[in-house]
Amino acid sequence: MRVAFALALIASFLTHPAQSAAADPPPAEAFGTIPQVTAVDLSPGGNLIAWCYTPPAGAAAIVIFDVGTQKYRRTIPLEPGLNFRSLTWADDETVLVTVSTLATRNRSRAEEHYEVYRTFAADVAGGPSRMLLMRDGARGFVTGSDLLATRTGKPKTVLMASLDFSASSAQPETGSRLAGGRRDSGWVYSLYEVDTRTGKGRLIESGNSFTDGWVVDARGAALARTDWNPKSEQFSVLAKAGNGWREILHEEHRGERTVHGLTADETALLISGTNEQGAERLEALPLDGSPRKVLLEESSASIAYVLRDRFSRAPVGVMLGGQDATVRWLDPEAEKQAQKVMAAFPGKKVAVYSRSEDNQRVVAEVQGPSSPPVYYLVDFAAKKADIVGEAYPALANVKLGEVRMLTYKARDGADVPAYLTLPPNSTGKNLPLVVLPHGGPEARDEYRFDWLAQFFATRGYAVLQPQFRGSTGFGEAWRKAGYSQWGLLMQDDVTDGLKAMIDQGIADSKRVCIVGWSYGGYAALAGAAFTPDLYRCVVSINGVSDLPQMLSYEFQRAADGEESGSVAYWRSHIGAATDRAVVEKSPARAAAQVKAPVLLLTATNDTVVPCLQSEMMARALKTLDKPVTLVEVKGDDHWLSQTATRLQVLKETEKFLQAHLQ
Repeated sequence: MRVAFALALIASFLTHPAQSAAADPPPAEAFGTIPQVTAVDLSPGGNLIAWCYTPPAGAAAIVIFDVGTQKYRRTIPLEPGLNFRSLTWADDETVLVTVSTLATRNRSRAEEHYEVYRTFAADVAGGPSRMLLMRDGARGFVTGSDLLATRTGKPKTVLMASLDFSASSAQPETGSRLAGGRRDSGWVYSLYEVDTRTGKGRLIESGNSFTDGWVVDARGAALARTDWNPKSEQFSVLAKAGNGWREILHEEHRGERTVHGLTADETALLISGTNEQGAERLEALPLDGSPRKVLLEESSASIAYVLRDRFSRAPVGVMLGGQDATVRWLDPEAEKQAQKVMAAFPGKKVAVYSRSEDNQRVVAEVQGPSSPPVYYLVDFAAKKADIVGEAYPALANVKLGEVRMLTYKARDGADVPAYLTLPPNSTGKNLPLVVLPHGGPEARDEYRFDWLAQFFATRGYAVLQPQFRGSTGFGEAWRKAGYSQWGLLMQDDVTDGLKAMIDQGIADSKRVCIVGWSYGGYAALAGAAFTPDLYRCVVSINGVSDLPQMLSYEFQRAADGEESGSVAYWRSHIGAATDRAVVEKSPARAAAQVKAPVLLLTATNDTVVPCLQSEMMARALKTLDKPVTLVEVKGDDHWLSQTATRLQVLKETEKFLQAHLQ
């Protein structure tokens, strides 16, 4: 019997027999059920494992398992309405769990929905959980906080940062345009020492209106902070100097850099950005103000993040983007340990992301583009790996689609990276095709298991996932090429990918559907409106249809107005609401050009893309007697965090594709 809720003790690594070629495709539930086991984390001492368990039916729970006694120590059900987001250990007695829930407030005579994130401490021994930091004062009105460090040198103490209101920083409105906005709002991003036994926080450093990041050392002391003014595009790094701060980096109109923490000797910051030629660069920025040192430069891959040691927080590796993400190791011992685990799972993607302090045990996530994630406890002393659980146990012995990495030529000669998933046992020729552009658009697909792409592949469709200009992971120039290109260059890259599949004989030009989620939903609707002869059907899931209205939505919900980071970002990325190109590239305003049937799926609790976007598209199409179906996905969010609604989306989409592509 496969055990997903407990450790299955095995002497060798788990393998599953392949499903027979003649078997029927697995049901939608096998893909749409929320991953059953996620966020597996090992306690610092290595004797306890915690994870989130989500049964096919019922509420999620946090499970704590004792490796030595082979018994459950505690199960903590999540209350209805809470969505699990992450967990980590504070120490061997306490686990920290972050959840989110939907909140509503009345603003300007209208209801506004937003997602609220909170972190709770729960003890292995039992007892009530404690909300960390965010219960007191004005922080109760803030949507979330950041957990910066779980080890500080003080027992039962973690470091967190959050916005809070400072009356001394608030300036009254004068009736002129010189006051007001973010700089005078009184809200500052500050650093707190938090007691996990009580949840109470103690202020240790205050930022200003534009502070957006803190860097702390292994003992929990603040060594640096970052300030970013999105309106004036000023980025600064300040180092702690006695009781004050000294600016060690100031840049204007070069964008916001990413600070990844301290170097191993804690004398410099690891900071990434771009050089004059647009290549990504990782540098060491000394805290004493001396010149920076270049550690790494990459022209075709992004620096995704820096891998840090769980206990010392010293950098051990750099995760690089590209079609198949790779690690550039900085610490030989960390590399040696990772290579040892990876050697046991040839041909798989292995992430070693949790270890015991004595280095004798690690947790590894093992998956592949055609195999779902499986979590293992690797015990080096015992020389074995035990399965903790499987994210998609119903797919453990199912033959899934073959995933290929490829590039194709865009019309301007650029090589566009993409992933192509072929149906199981397919010849790879003359297939019905689903074009599946990702969301974001500053996001990417990866060469790993994708439940949505594999769902379509097992239904007999080839699936193309283009990494169009604007995608992350392929260098800063590639990402920035998407700015102000909604419906233009980014859309052309999607279109050129489809044409390449047709030219290569992979896709049947008469059986193509474009399906997208979030920005991908916009790309799907833009495909319907601006290249109407290419698609037999169109599916938009929580997609954008009217760009000026979307910009207005972001502006109205931003308390900081012109100085809001989100407003500045979307204005840079999309353009101004009054720009002619922005208006013209709104699918809802070009509905007359749509020919293919359109399916619109919209989650009623979406706080990222409001339901109004799908409703506007449906109204525009219905007015013109165009074939359109609008389906409300009741009670779920932008990410479809619930099994029932995710299944609803899969089944509605499958039925729609069958009606138009078979």
